[in-house]
Amino acid sequence: MEKPLSPDDLPIVNGRIYHLDLAPEELARDVILVGDPDRVPLLADELLAEREADRFHRGFRTITGVARETEMRVSIVTSGIGAPSTEIVLNELAALNEIDFSTLTRKKSFEPLNIVRVGTSGGLNPATPLGALVLTDYVIGLDNTGLFYDVPLPDAACAYLEEQARTVLDRAAQPGARFGGTLAPYAARADRDLLTALEQEAAELGITHVRGITISSPGFFAEQGRGVARIGSTVPGLLDALERLESGRLNLYVENLEMEAGVVLHFLGGLGYRAAAVCAVINKRNEKAFMADYRRQVCAGARIALRAFRRLRPEAQA
Repeated sequence: MEKPLSPDDLPIVNGRIYHLDLAPEELARDVILVGDPDRVPLLADELLAEREADRFHRGFRTITGVARETEMRVSIVTSGIGAPSTEIVLNELAALNEIDFSTLTRKKSFEPLNIVRVGTSGGLNPATPLGALVLTDYVIGLDNTGLFYDVPLPDAACAYLEEQARTVLDRAAQPGARFGGTLAPYAARADRDLLTALEQEAAELGITHVRGITISSPGFFAEQGRGVARIGSTVPGLLDALERLESGRLNLYVENLEMEAGVVLHFLGGLGYRAAAVCAVINKRNEKAFMADYRRQVCAGARIALRAFRRLRPEAQA
């Protein structure tokens, strides 16, 4: 029998999990995950008919309510920027769903969560227009947060992508760089049913979208090829290297670069939860183009997520 967790393992204060400040009953089964806490009320105003919980603690905002279009309960939750912050949130969401807070033991049964990251990204495929939504099929994580979770390879395509990414990064490393040859990319994939539902809803609504490979970066500057600091980069031509990544065997293009999808799909896939990512292309480095107002695209991504959640319900498939 599994031992109870200790308060040090899972801090709970007044019946609420520590960072998110949520009680288990305040979390919906369907979750939209966004990086910026200000996007939570934006999406709530746009999509929800009513709210039942609104929490803001340690930079993390959560609003749970009933969606106007689908009439289904949903939580909109901040992940923060990058894999380390996102890993905290994912663990707390899973604990809210799986742990009995009165005994700190895992419940005998629980329903898996459905979680879609909705965010923004940089475009890497010249053929994909600014403002399009990228539905992540596979993701390559360049952060090391995911490496602390020993998730089995989801399929042969993930093994292939890890090998390709490692080769590309090793070859592009600065000669003599202290950390050259030490980067260890990992690959994960979106839940197949959820990804299909997202694609169907985007097509039904006439939203410009593509399905492809996402690169999940551990940071914004050197990790995305921006040479701003007065320190040399381990991989100075990072974007050029990533664009050369061989993915033809999968009939998919490397589409976008962001910072959270890797750990989201890796961690939640390991738990057996349904997880996916939808990110608007808001800048294209090769075109020197940036979309300053992307609220409409983010709202569109959240809307197709809501409709995909509804499509996956058993009653919708009957």
